[in-house]
Amino acid sequence: MGYLLHVLAEKCTGCMDCVEACPIEDGIRMIPLPSGEWDVVVCRHCNPAPCVEVCDFGALGVSGDGAVVLNPALCTSCKACIAVCPFGAVFLRPSGTMAKCDLCSGSPKCAEACREGALIYERVEKKSLMKGKPSVAELLELKGLR
Repeated sequence: MGYLLHVLAEKCTGCMDCVEACPIEDGIRMIPLPSGEWDVVVCRHCNPAPCVEVCDFGALGVSGDGAVVLNPALCTSCKACIAVCPFGAVFLRPSGTMAKCDLCSGSPKCAEACREGALIYERVEKKSLMKGKPSVAELLELKGLR
């Protein structure tokens, strides 16, 4: 079993409670859409994670609870992780440093703060974690990196 952070964008009101609750600067972003709705952009902690596989510096890894975590001390800001992230959820800050969600050590503050139920963190069976996800090789090929 594992855990997944689900994003139900249709429930998002754009209140920004999730952004304010996130302890990581740029760990989650809200993008206003022309329709008036919001796109919630946050790491989904893929399994397997293309960002981890593409990182040649070992700056991205998977913690014991399945969270994809960034070690800023090892990161060179090469942006390879940005190129392969299927959700666009690895961010380059204006300072030149990288940012991404780390699931707050298994208790995501964004999901706790979301009053509308747009962010849900729940336990799922391993089979459903893998269902329908393209392999890392497919994603890298799609992005022209292999």
